[in-house]
Amino acid sequence: MNNEQRDLAKGSVARRVRSVLFLLPAWFAPHKALRVLFHRLRGVSIGRNVEIGYYCIIGNVHPQRIHIEENAVITANCVILEHDNSFYYTGEGDVIVGDVYIRKNSFVGIGSVIMPGVEIGEHSIVGALSFVKESVPSYHIVAG
Repeated sequence: MNNEQRDLAKGSVARRVRSVLFLLPAWFAPHKALRVLFHRLRGVSIGRNVEIGYYCIIGNVHPQRIHIEENAVITANCVILEHDNSFYYTGEGDVIVGDVYIRKNSFVGIGSVIMPGVEIGEHSIVGALSFVKESVPSYHIVAG
């Protein structure tokens, strides 16, 4: 392992420790501003005026791959995944990793799941309990 690889590994370990350390406060903080702060400290890119509800799982492994723009609302119990191990564990393929973008002024309804590589367009609405595996264009409403 050369010096560059060693430095990358150290940074990766430090990011992972920080992500895990701030995970519980990010889920359970009593005020939305604190939940946003703890997710930022974990590495999630979050714009101004964002609201994140209780118990949201946002990028557990690679939080730096999640991008939430200004004025977006992520309601309680949402899951935003930047990785998917299901194909790997079933022997059907590799781990899927992809950046997720929640664009400005968008809304993600309670209990929704956003999969890796998805972009929720500006001013779009994801209805409650939705499973989103494909990108949503701006100014659209999706549910289901």
